[in-house]
Amino acid sequence: MPKKEEIPKGIRLLILATSIRWIGWGLGEAFIPLFLFMFSANFLETGLLTSVFNIVFFLSIPLAGYLADNIKIKYMIIAGLMIYVLIGLGYFLAGITGAIIFVIIARGLNGLAFSLDQVGRETYIIKNSPKNKISSMFGKFDFITTFWWVLSVIIGFCLVKFLSVPIHWLLFFIAPCAIISALILSRLKEKKKKNNKDKKRILETYTQLFNNVKNFNNELKIILFLAFIIGIISSSIYFFVPISYYIDGNSLVSSAMFALVYATPALFGKYLGKIADKKRERIYIFSFCSIILIFIGIIVIKNYFIMLLIVFLASTIFELLSLTNRGMLARFADRTHLGEIDGSLNGVAALGAIIGPALFGLSSDLIGLDKSYMIIIFILIIVLFVIIKGLKNIRKNKKLKF
Repeated sequence: MPKKEEIPKGIRLLILATSIRWIGWGLGEAFIPLFLFMFSANFLETGLLTSVFNIVFFLSIPLAGYLADNIKIKYMIIAGLMIYVLIGLGYFLAGITGAIIFVIIARGLNGLAFSLDQVGRETYIIKNSPKNKISSMFGKFDFITTFWWVLSVIIGFCLVKFLSVPIHWLLFFIAPCAIISALILSRLKEKKKKNNKDKKRILETYTQLFNNVKNFNNELKIILFLAFIIGIISSSIYFFVPISYYIDGNSLVSSAMFALVYATPALFGKYLGKIADKKRERIYIFSFCSIILIFIGIIVIKNYFIMLLIVFLASTIFELLSLTNRGMLARFADRTHLGEIDGSLNGVAALGAIIGPALFGLSSDLIGLDKSYMIIIFILIIVLFVIIKGLKNIRKNKKLKF
């Protein structure tokens, strides 16, 4: 574990509260892709259920960005935690009644709650970390919180395998853990913010979302573009790989194991963050070359244990890209509007995550999973050329080094 003195006190408190919330999530989250599939007739419906979260998340991002710049961070995160209580109850009622409407409500509320939680957390960490160690601080945060999430997932696996506990009972524990997290976070201290609130400003945050993106410098535009692409492709692994193995006759636990493996690279966030801070833009070219090879492996290799390794490698690359994006954003963004800019980053990624599951689900129903993965490979090759050209132009025109 990182030493106490390496992490500011406020961020330590944020890590504690988030760890407890993630313990509640960890019990059942690895089963969510399979849980959604149980309420669906095909891949397309599963993709649409998956996208409900991202649609609401996308719509909530401008509000979250505005709040992060205008009110105390702890208030917006606590509000999100109270919504998590309703999410846990929603999943629980879905399992008890078999009614898909509770799944839709839970997914939608999850998008709102996560926007408040994520933008708030990220803005607080960026503002309270040394500027040259942003990625490293996020890496430490991811390492500690994911450690407790993984431990909770393993407990959830044991409860399902040995005690046959239904998934909805595991998801119910989201609620009490969110309440405990809110109580802890109420102790978070922040500097008083300047009173620059304007009722019209909230509406402007929505209407100017894409106009603001137009005014971003070239570096930020590249970061947003890559976040959009990552949002599209990551869901095709996280949601559809475990579902495909479940369809092939694997048990709930063995299929959900992919979700556990997918999350474990965050345990190495401290080291990945240091790499991101050191290598910076060079991460992008290496990462997208690796992702192309990973998708080729998903098509060619069908062995369960090798596939677990491939999913682990894919998630490692996504974690490295995420940490790199945050660090690069902090270097090129106006720090007085970090909430809005970080909101734009998350919003664009969410837009990709809305499009990805629905299109991939439809494509899988029409032409099959393997051919759908081939389409992703083709898109990634185009993206790789865009990255190379974009970075070259920035260096040439502005003579900047990242």
